[in-house]
Amino acid sequence: MREPCTSCHVLTIALANVEVPRGFAPNLRKTAARSRDWYRAYFVDSRAVLPWSPMPFFGYLSDDEIDALIAFLNRLNKDAPARPAVAGEKVPQISRNPKTYLAAQSLYQTYCIGCHGELGNGGGRIGHILSPEPRDFTDALWLSKQTESYLYSVVTDGKPNTAMPPFRDILSSQERALVLNYVQYFADPVAKERMELGELQGIPR
Repeated sequence: MREPCTSCHVLTIALANVEVPRGFAPNLRKTAARSRDWYRAYFVDSRAVLPWSPMPFFGYLSDDEIDALIAFLNRLNKDAPARPAVAGEKVPQISRNPKTYLAAQSLYQTYCIGCHGELGNGGGRIGHILSPEPRDFTDALWLSKQTESYLYSVVTDGKPNTAMPPFRDILSSQERALVLNYVQYFADPVAKERMELGELQGIPR
């Protein structure tokens, strides 16, 4: 188990205070803990979770081996400081037009599609291995009961007891608001189609 990991992470495993240049294998003693399902999805298909990740495929590991690896990682980063959620963070206001729609779509396809799927129904390529399954954004009744503040907080700080991770350190507040706007279109296919037609027809932005 240790051999393939230390090929990239040897220093971060051996030395508690090592600083790793950005873009290299992360310091496993300082990375925030994730849920079991998040780790499992990452080992099976890392680029569906983090598209820029150089992490190789480890789907050949047995369930017991993956569980042992997760337990090891949890011990390794048990002292990593947890970032507290920011209560009442204001949701940036985003204009709804073809330009912002296209920007939001690009973010969704980069960071969200692996779990939530192209159609927003939770059918991403790793969605089936998560429990609970990723949220189905096409459920208009559920979406109508959620406030923008709540949805924004989930994108920002993740959701406990699920594989949904926080994106506060990955996406800017403006980008998180764009993602929030985009997922709301899944429950309103008419508005979604209008935005896509507007982009194709070159409606002024």
